[in-house]
Amino acid sequence: MDKSKFNKTIEILIVSGVFLLFWLLYYAILGKIWPSNNIVKYRILSHLIQCTTFCISAFLIFPVYAIKKKKIQFVLLSILSIVLFTELFNFIRFFLSNPTFQLLGSLANKKDNNILFQIFNFQYLVSALTYYLLGLGYAFARDWINKDRKSLILEKEIAQAELTLLRNQLNPHFLFNTINNIYYLALIHSTKTAEALLQLSDLLRYVLSEKDNLVPLDKEYECLEKFIQLHKLRFPNDIVNLDISELDQFNSIQVPPMILLTFVENAFKHGESNEKDEPIDIHLSIKGGILKYEVHNKIGNIQSKNNNSGIGIPNLSKRLNILYPEKHKLIFDVSETHHIALLEININ
Repeated sequence: MDKSKFNKTIEILIVSGVFLLFWLLYYAILGKIWPSNNIVKYRILSHLIQCTTFCISAFLIFPVYAIKKKKIQFVLLSILSIVLFTELFNFIRFFLSNPTFQLLGSLANKKDNNILFQIFNFQYLVSALTYYLLGLGYAFARDWINKDRKSLILEKEIAQAELTLLRNQLNPHFLFNTINNIYYLALIHSTKTAEALLQLSDLLRYVLSEKDNLVPLDKEYECLEKFIQLHKLRFPNDIVNLDISELDQFNSIQVPPMILLTFVENAFKHGESNEKDEPIDIHLSIKGGILKYEVHNKIGNIQSKNNNSGIGIPNLSKRLNILYPEKHKLIFDVSETHHIALLEININ
């Protein structure tokens, strides 16, 4: 028996057990759990038929014919099943002793007995129809839950694949810009080239080895510091102010990798930060369950004021939409002379 058939058998046994347990508790509460006459046989057979009606509807007719949209077979089998189970209900009433029926229709003439039979037959029809529809309702709910779960799994797999693609796009972009910096140092025969290569080696280890969607914030912040040091090897006159608060909480907070570098990389690329009065200001804080990250920089005179171009920012926006839907805020404010990038994430 394969796993799916085994699981289906277990589910049928559980549903049947719960069904019969419900009626057992019902009679126990009424204090009529074991009558002294044939009524107990009638009850047992009646509830077995009810359970069978439910299971046939839920585990056979609905999955085989309704889900596969075999409409004609589904309708015909439904009618046939309801008629069959109605007759079974009608048959087992003979387990009731004659005195019981006499209580129901004592001193009744033949015409009255015929009316009584029609009433019982209608009740059995309603009972068969009720449990058949309950089975369909259960099967429909189960099918809907399974489809919803599969849909969520599929969405998660698609999101994971998209995140992987975005990471693969981001890493070459980041590395390309960093290698350009080292290339410049090599051209001018700078003694800092070796140090720059060492810094790049540390960054490569982080970028290429970190495969998780989320990393500790302290690890991401350490990478940011190394990136700034690498930049200052080429531009020692650039001034970068780091304003960090709640540093002791960083190891307990998870963020997407490379999320801090994107803003700063953009500021280095398009900004002008070699004046004391116009540094690159980086603010990172955590307050009230909100991580706030803000980068201010002066726009370079010969640089484009549209700092949102390229791969980095659109890539970051897509990753945030996947990882923090409706739980983050990403704002870019560009004036004639300055650029402000703001990110807020609800880390709760």
